[in-house]
Amino acid sequence: MNQPILLTAEVVMRQTAFVLLFIIAPAVLLAQEEGNRKPELSISASMQNVSSGGGSSSTSFLLAPRIGFFLYQGLQLEPEAVLLLSSASPAYMLNGNLVYNFSGESKRVPFLLAGYGIANTVPIFNVPAFLPDFAFGVLNLGFGMKVFLAENVAIRGEYRFQKFSGEGKTQNYGYFSYTSKVDTRIHSFQFGIVVAL
Repeated sequence: MNQPILLTAEVVMRQTAFVLLFIIAPAVLLAQEEGNRKPELSISASMQNVSSGGGSSSTSFLLAPRIGFFLYQGLQLEPEAVLLLSSASPAYMLNGNLVYNFSGESKRVPFLLAGYGIANTVPIFNVPAFLPDFAFGVLNLGFGMKVFLAENVAIRGEYRFQKFSGEGKTQNYGYFSYTSKVDTRIHSFQFGIVVAL
């Protein structure tokens, strides 16, 4: 029997603020012009190594679409949304990443990535690994390089670290109690193409 989850005001405010940023910011950014910097559509394939606290690990390949909106010069907002359907319940992962592209005269553009998101699953092999009855945080850190083949087309390679962490409500069973926890780290190497829209 599923029991209702009690969320603290801090968790609700943080998740609400993140979702608003994720939904509203791209619309606002599209209305602003930053010189000739157009939004970029990026599709990457990634190789992942997944490990958990128990010491087990596995490797997988995924496809990841995203769109980047320039805020100011080399600074981009890259929202990512993964919605997965399962027989139990819908699974999701929403990330809001900031990417800083180091400018220069070269066709090679290195970048740094940092962001945070919320999820109710850890997507392994692009399917929900498990569906706990609570949402948890996703930390995103990475770096990479875009190599422009033409003015509006580049190949992109990046390393991405993601840490999924959080815990649910503590359940009491007489003298024992149990708290569901998520503590999973994913290391990804992603390669793909970027097209300026």
